[in-house]
Amino acid sequence: MDDEVTRAGLASSIMMAVVTLLLFFPMIQDSVVKPRLYDGSVNGLGRYSFTFDAYEHIEKNSENPIIAIGSSKMREIFDGIAIADSTSFDGEFYNLAYAGDTPYIRMVEIDTLIVLKPDLVILEIGPNTFSKTSQPLNEISIQRFSQLMALNPNWKEPSWSDLIFEEDKEVLPMAKSEQLLYLASLTPESLEKTFLYHYEIEEKPFDCEPIWGDVQCVPIKENEEYDYDEYLQYPTQFRNSLKNIKEGKASFTIEEFYGERLNNYLAGTYHNPEGVENRNQIAFEFMLESLTNANIPVLLVGLPYNPVLIDRLDVGQWDYYNLTTSTYAEIDGITVHDLIWNDNWVEEDFNDFTHASREGEVKFTSFISPLIDSILVGD
Repeated sequence: MDDEVTRAGLASSIMMAVVTLLLFFPMIQDSVVKPRLYDGSVNGLGRYSFTFDAYEHIEKNSENPIIAIGSSKMREIFDGIAIADSTSFDGEFYNLAYAGDTPYIRMVEIDTLIVLKPDLVILEIGPNTFSKTSQPLNEISIQRFSQLMALNPNWKEPSWSDLIFEEDKEVLPMAKSEQLLYLASLTPESLEKTFLYHYEIEEKPFDCEPIWGDVQCVPIKENEEYDYDEYLQYPTQFRNSLKNIKEGKASFTIEEFYGERLNNYLAGTYHNPEGVENRNQIAFEFMLESLTNANIPVLLVGLPYNPVLIDRLDVGQWDYYNLTTSTYAEIDGITVHDLIWNDNWVEEDFNDFTHASREGEVKFTSFISPLIDSILVGD
């Protein structure tokens, strides 16, 4: 009898501990885990953790939002503040792009994006849109997928769950309980880092200052020292690496930069279509269908590359991109504007092989603003 009472008491204590943990976990998540995700301490790239908070902020603070998403190419070229000043449309232009973006992972955000119901979604399209997804999923992809799944507020009936390949479901936190456990697994390291930073025993890996900080780090929205809304419209940018190389401020020459380094870059998988209907293409087309079915207009923009890189492409290297992109222009609710093959781009418009310099941002703004007005305001 005593054993039964003891076991019952133990079970009751465990249940109370679990309930208490669940009650306090949101507080732990917001005060400990999220800051360490934002500053890249436990994930290496903060922008993969901030988008759902960004959507929430935009919903509360913008009546007519326009959302731009894509890779670091979009992050670097889309100046939402300048575009707002250059268009007739009365709205706010938000840049939620992040490095290494792939549609197969980005689709986790689609339900929240549709709930926000922006006036326009501007989607990057490029050879990277149709790039190959590593199989099995590599550690970075699993981490980014898991973060977005765990932070997703619309987790009860995710529209995208059937698009996750069965072999990938085995390594991803598909159930809410698994997502909570994933976040809980980040708590010990997050607590340790928070302690070390607070007592100045260790420095943060990146500077989160929104103007001159590191692109891998996202500033906390509750901080009163800067304008979080402004950061969402025009995030921290890369330095001009190409300029530094030409001025002799790098550890290699411009000849080396455009030599083996460029050859290796072009041989990689990210900036080359796989050439078959793969996970990324299926996810991308699912996102397009979801947005158009919700009557949200979509602008697909083929973002430019450094003309030196374009001249180095093999004949037909990006033909799959050209052929596939042309089919999207025929879909109602989708406008396609391909700037990749535009001859107006010069080397000075870029920081490196792919990312726009300030000059490139200004030029992009002049190209995209009239098109946005034609979609939202009319001729």
